[in-house]
Amino acid sequence: SIIPKYPTPGQQVKATLNSYVTNLDKANLSWSINGERVGSGVGKRTFTFTLGVSGSTTLLSVDVQTVDRQIFNKNITLNATEIDMLWEAVDSYVPPFYKGKALVSREGNFKVVAVPSITTGADVVSPNNLSYTWENGDKGQPDQSGWGKNSFIFKNSYLDTNNEILVKVSDILGKVNTGNRINLQTTDPKIVFYKKSPILGLDLANSLTDGYTLSSKGETVMAVPYFFTPKDLNSQDLTFDWMINSRPAPAPLTKNELKIKGEEGKTGGARIKVEVNNQETLFQKISKELNVT
Repeated sequence: SIIPKYPTPGQQVKATLNSYVTNLDKANLSWSINGERVGSGVGKRTFTFTLGVSGSTTLLSVDVQTVDRQIFNKNITLNATEIDMLWEAVDSYVPPFYKGKALVSREGNFKVVAVPSITTGADVVSPNNLSYTWENGDKGQPDQSGWGKNSFIFKNSYLDTNNEILVKVSDILGKVNTGNRINLQTTDPKIVFYKKSPILGLDLANSLTDGYTLSSKGETVMAVPYFFTPKDLNSQDLTFDWMINSRPAPAPLTKNELKIKGEEGKTGGARIKVEVNNQETLFQKISKELNVT
């Protein structure tokens, strides 16, 4: 067994030899790298070494002589390769000009891309000339695995707050056998209130917080549901239910906007509440309140 299972160039690797048919603790073991003996001893079942530079191949061998004079050999070939794992949210809402990265809520969609950096001799292997085998947790994904399929899209289960994605990469000649894994975590969606001006439009630079004072002429409050699926707010799957002082507000023309105006000549306060719900999911449902004067 090798730890880590998919080492990168220059990384320290620990190899452990196990057997269920003989007692290795009493056997004489001799370790070699690329044909050169580098360590030996009775019961020396573990061996640590440093993997070579990118593109190199390391042949690790161990010769075993048991106490009853049986002799056998075990070999493993390690490729010094690098595979970057990149991910992005698919169909996750963020407002225009948002500078951050769209995140994935529970029951949202991830896309993972494997970017291999593999050389054989002086040649760089094209990602399209490699075979990719994808796994989500301990479940294989044969429909999205195969030749040149270096990306994988999946929907997070409502039971999982994180997903471990594994990819195994190989070439047609069997000279390259490597892989990598990435752990993906979901986030909680959130609602942020903003003011929308009929002249300047949506003011995304300043969110509205409790105690906000409305203009006497009235203003439009917009509820922005970060990281909800789908990112099309006009989708019938997304509902926005507005309330003012615990009473349902009239349905707005644009479902995530609410026009608010107090009675002329009077002052006071109001509690605005919106509940956003993706009707096709179990957990993408959230509400938020805003107290205004």
